[in-house]
Amino acid sequence: MTDDTDIQPGDVALDRTQGRPVHVLEDTEQTALEWSNENGYDLLENYGNERCGTTASDRVFEVAYCSSIQSEPSKTYAMPESRLDRVETEKADDGRQVYDRIVVDVLEQLFQRAGQDDEGAVNVLEQYATDVGIDAEAVDEARELAEAAQFGGDA
Repeated sequence: MTDDTDIQPGDVALDRTQGRPVHVLEDTEQTALEWSNENGYDLLENYGNERCGTTASDRVFEVAYCSSIQSEPSKTYAMPESRLDRVETEKADDGRQVYDRIVVDVLEQLFQRAGQDDEGAVNVLEQYATDVGIDAEAVDEARELAEAAQFGGDA
């Protein structure tokens, strides 16, 4: 599976075939070929995906259309990355993607809770976060925010 996409859960993207916005809910962590084999539906043969040049190695994301307030999403769709154009909403927020904000926020809360128990728990959490591949800068930022909150400062 390729890992060169910058699409992350939480992003807004456009379905290139319909021009409609979608909310990226999940990275399936599968290629189009893997997803197709597991689900019995060939994403490569889908007309819209074919038009976008989908390849067997495209990452697949679970998305929901979010085109109007009147139409509540009733189902999700598996879409290969070649069919999605990510809307860079983070440009309005110092360049930070929604996914990255969520990671730091969750880690901050976990560090706060771990800090209430003992410093050993904080160190274990930090090591775990690093081991599972969370960006070291995000881990450091979350730990600093948690420490600031612990000492009465809301950074």
